[in-house]
Amino acid sequence: MRNQAVIVLLALLGTASAQAADQDRELARQLALQQKNLLPLLSNQEFQAPLPNLLQKANPRLKRQAADANQAAISRQGLEGEVKQLMQLRLANQEQADALKQGVEPLIAYVPSGDEQSWSAIEAFDTAGNPVYLDVNQPPARPVLVVEADPVKAKNAGLKVMRKALAAAELQAAPMAQSSTTPLKTSILKKIRLSDDQEPWLLGAAEVYAVVAGVNPSRDEPVVDIVDMPYLDYDNTDYSPNQILVYWDRYRWGAVDVVMMEQDDNVNYKELSALLIEALKLGFTAGGVPEALPFLDLGGRIVKALPDSWMTNNDDYLDTFYTLEQDQSYHQYPGAAGNAVITLEPKEIQPTRP
Repeated sequence: MRNQAVIVLLALLGTASAQAADQDRELARQLALQQKNLLPLLSNQEFQAPLPNLLQKANPRLKRQAADANQAAISRQGLEGEVKQLMQLRLANQEQADALKQGVEPLIAYVPSGDEQSWSAIEAFDTAGNPVYLDVNQPPARPVLVVEADPVKAKNAGLKVMRKALAAAELQAAPMAQSSTTPLKTSILKKIRLSDDQEPWLLGAAEVYAVVAGVNPSRDEPVVDIVDMPYLDYDNTDYSPNQILVYWDRYRWGAVDVVMMEQDDNVNYKELSALLIEALKLGFTAGGVPEALPFLDLGGRIVKALPDSWMTNNDDYLDTFYTLEQDQSYHQYPGAAGNAVITLEPKEIQPTRP
């Protein structure tokens, strides 16, 4: 029954995504027709701005189209109540800002529906509203403005949705309060590199986060921490964030699984939260927590719960690190999918002295 429900829901989400893309397509065409009025305003905001900032003097029809596209994006991603404004206009390649300032007319594109691997071309519009088809993988020489749901805002709101859902299900890791006498045991992410962030040029920088899953230290239930990775923008680039990835006091047995995900325009965060909760709780309800085992395959449960399309096309799932252990160092350690490589080091944070 669960699989049937997921199939139906994904079909509905696919239909909604296609309808939203149709809205975004017409919005992009109308913006292309009005670009001479929009470019001076966009230039003043470094060629990235929320649509309402650009459309204050636009005609009522264009404002209505932008509002409809905005509401569709919020609904598609399950972000009702967390964010009011998502849609923006952004220069796809900031290195082409000088060309815009020199008067080169840009094309205006929108984000196609479906996963990126299925895209055959990127449709954009010129100043006359005529369609121009661009290569998915190779950015064009001509500047392109893209109308889209702001991925940073969407991810930030989406992580709030996930944390609230996990807290309501009593699976959210408790905030850490450092003891005045006991060192805080952590693992620090010293270095990370992605071989492929799955992002076409149209979408710009990736928006990555990690799901850290372990067993609750005080009761026989899973516990999950959502860790944002806002610095992890591009693939084939080394990042040294010095970020705390794991607070070990939150987990029993000194072991966690880490699943790395990438924010995608087609992700519904409410549905994703429900899948995570169901997958994790189902395993504990069915078999309990065998104390003889050092750890349960929580990362595997999460990965299996994700829709097949996310796995085959790597749209939203990036990689998994299974059974990372407390007090262990991991140097240039590859994930199970071979997409991410990390260097992770244990660190004790000493209590502050009064």
